[in-house]
Amino acid sequence: MSESTANGTVFYTHRLSNGLQIVGQPMPDFESVAVSYYVHTGSRDEKDPSIAGVSHFLEHMVFKGTKELDWQEITLAFNKIGAELNAFTSHESTVYYARVLGEYLDRAVELLSDMMYPRLAESDFETEKEVIVNEIARSEDQPYNIAYRRMMQTYFGEHALGHDVLGSRESIRAMNIEQMRNYWQRRYAANNLILSVAGNFDWQHIIELAEQHCSSWRQGDSGRDASHYEPDQPINNVMVDTKLKQQIMIVAMPTVDVKDPDYYAAMLGGSILGDTDGSRLYWNIYQRGMAESASAGIWAMEGTGIMLMEANSTPEDAPRVLKMLRAELDNLLDGGVFEDELQRAKDKWISGIVLSSESTFSRMRSLANDWVTEGRLVSVEEEIERVEKITVEDVVRALHRFPMRDKQVLTALGPLSEAELLA
Repeated sequence: MSESTANGTVFYTHRLSNGLQIVGQPMPDFESVAVSYYVHTGSRDEKDPSIAGVSHFLEHMVFKGTKELDWQEITLAFNKIGAELNAFTSHESTVYYARVLGEYLDRAVELLSDMMYPRLAESDFETEKEVIVNEIARSEDQPYNIAYRRMMQTYFGEHALGHDVLGSRESIRAMNIEQMRNYWQRRYAANNLILSVAGNFDWQHIIELAEQHCSSWRQGDSGRDASHYEPDQPINNVMVDTKLKQQIMIVAMPTVDVKDPDYYAAMLGGSILGDTDGSRLYWNIYQRGMAESASAGIWAMEGTGIMLMEANSTPEDAPRVLKMLRAELDNLLDGGVFEDELQRAKDKWISGIVLSSESTFSRMRSLANDWVTEGRLVSVEEEIERVEKITVEDVVRALHRFPMRDKQVLTALGPLSEAELLA
């Protein structure tokens, strides 16, 4: 067990003999505590296309019953302690969490731990398939979701990051329960999980709870292939749907990954270019009435990252808006950034850091993410310091390190053909 103090913030870390990592930050002024199991697995770990969507599907199945409890008993047990309970799956992780009053922490840890060993009954699996297929159908009713999914497939090609978190109708319908059990067996292993706690708790007691509920858990696969990826060349993928009254455009290009030393500098550059309010795209495209929305930002993942520029406009304005998106990027790369806009971007980010630090849920999430990214816990003060010290030169250097102009992947959906859009 180790305790560390950074700028007055106390952190605790401990690893069980089976590899389960425990991280915690006491917030004694709060009555509540947030606790989660962070599973270091997501859609990018579904290398076999026949199990595309299994991470998200498994998240649903965890709530269907454990070795001890059926789904109604799980729901009732959390209701009895007034817990806020939920889970989410992304490309890189699956997280199960509960927020409770401090007095109910023992029960919350017991229940969440039980859920990490779901019963995975075939009857539940077959029933839940239709729920997932309906979820996919709903997402396909939303034009932006269609464009976004196609952008990921086009940009990442055969790479597992091109897999949609939900999977496809075909992969979900063809999947069998043994494939899910095998995936759970491999990826839901003690050495691939983090128990993260923030709020009102006693650390020694947390370790005792973990020893009690988790010490018998098996080991399995941990980590993932996190090699850098970028497309070989620029690609245009323009989908024509003449029924749509809008033109959706997404331009993706390579940038920093989440562990890159230039992460903070690049993120500030993305904010200056396309934050949803007060950025260059906001003032020069959205505020001039050229598009219903125009934004940009960076999505940094393990080993790779993408800068996304997005706009949604009328078909008549779309060719011009697309040119304007690219011109704003060129202006940023060629002309650099100004001190005042960098300071505004810093102030916004720092405000966000401080506001989220006052939430046990946000701190719980940050602890797990920090551990995965850095192998240590980062205080709010240290993160603010990292943002504050970024210079104009840092931002320019970070943006210039990647072939942003040379490897742009354009994905568009709307009534215009490629020739019309690029006219």
